Amino acid sequence: MPHSRPNVSPPRRARRGSQAVEFALTLPVLVTMLLALVDYGWFFLRQAMVVNTVRESMRFGAMQTPDVGDLPGDCSPCTSGAADAIVTSLATYGIVVDASQVTPTIIAVEGTCALSLTPTIPFDPMTGFVPTPDAFDVNAVSYLPNVTGC
Repeated sequence: MPHSRPNVSPPRRARRGSQAVEFALTLPVLVTMLLALVDYGWFFLRQAMVVNTVRESMRFGAMQTPDVGDLPGDCSPCTSGAADAIVTSLATYGIVVDASQVTPTIIAVEGTCALSLTPTIPFDPMTGFVPTPDAFDVNAVSYLPNVTGC
């Protein structure tokens, strides 16, 4: 006569409840990870936009020629052109920056003139659920081939 073995697994009903509890425990962790991915992905996308815009705008400013009344080592079209280009270009991406936040200056670097800019551009997170940096700190220096006297 075959020997019958007692059923040792819990009833099907009890297993369904444990799955719901496990799901309820892991859901907050998964949602937090998803929101963190969204916010940090948004941060890195915006950072790339800001860095590329600042680079291209500084290049634009560096290619300007000084006005007739500019003193040696000065180039008002260089500084104003770069600042205007940054504000305008960032506005196309929906990043609003005040012109006072992006004021390039002319500095001397190893006997040559260069355009320098270190703006702090604010960052607005998409969800705000996880901590992200409040701003982008960008440092840009561009050689001025048309400016002498630094």
